[in-house]
Amino acid sequence: MDFIGRDPGLKRHHRPELGEGRETVCGVVTAADWDEQGEITALVLSATDDREYLIENGAKFIGLLQESIAASGIVRRDRKAGRTINIKKFNLVSPAGADGTEAGWEH
Repeated sequence: MDFIGRDPGLKRHHRPELGEGRETVCGVVTAADWDEQGEITALVLSATDDREYLIENGAKFIGLLQESIAASGIVRRDRKAGRTINIKKFNLVSPAGADGTEAGWEH
């Protein structure tokens, strides 16, 4: 018997649901937007899941530009805005071979 349509052996790619929830995301803090004077106006967390999360409270994290962090907070997903995170606490993630110290912050 010939099968017509979608192969039942193929799995669909999992897509996270739209909405919001508390999550921990690891990645590097990077600049996302600048004003006419070249000042950073928006930051994203370039995460290890190959996605970018706009940091809603990014002004607090300018000093962490290009740092690797594990950030916990409210992650929102929607079709228009994409992914955003409001960071409630974070820890610096030491690069391999570093002394293992961590710094953090809680909101």
